Amino acid sequence: MRMIFTATLATCLNVAAIALAADAPRPLATNKPFKLTVADAAGPVFSSKSAVKLNDPNDGPVTDVALLKSRDGRFEAGLYAAGPSDQPIESYPDDEFMYVLEGSIKLTSADGTVLEAKPGESLSIPKGWKGRWTTPGYKKYYVTYTRN
Repeated sequence: MRMIFTATLATCLNVAAIALAADAPRPLATNKPFKLTVADAAGPVFSSKSAVKLNDPNDGPVTDVALLKSRDGRFEAGLYAAGPSDQPIESYPDDEFMYVLEGSIKLTSADGTVLEAKPGESLSIPKGWKGRWTTPGYKKYYVTYTRN
C-alpha cells in the first residue's frame, strides 16, 4: 500500500507544470516534466502569479494553484489552501486524491464512517460521495478527475 501511495504521489508531483523561478503563469497542459520542491509547496507557490485567490462561501478565503490540466479538462492536479469549515456534502463533484501538507481534514460519510488525514497522509473521495467535511484549515496537493 505504501509503495502504491508513494508512486501515486511521485506521479502527481512529476506531472506538475508551473515555473516558480520565473513566477509567471504557464500553460496548464504541458509536454515537459516539471519538479516542484518541498520548499516551494510549503508556501511560495501560494504567492505565485499562478495562484488564484477566491472567497469561497463554505471555505472562506482559499488559494488554488492549478499545476496541470489535461487538454480535455477532465484531469487536474494542483495545490489548494483553505480556512476552517464544517459543511455537508450532498454529492462530491469529482473523483479526488489529496495529500495533506498542513492542517487536517475530517470526512464523515453518510453511514457514519469517519476518516481523518493529517500532514503526510492522503485521502481519496469518489464522485458522488455524501457526508460531512470538517477542517480547522489545510493545504493539500490534489488530483481530480471529472467523469460523466
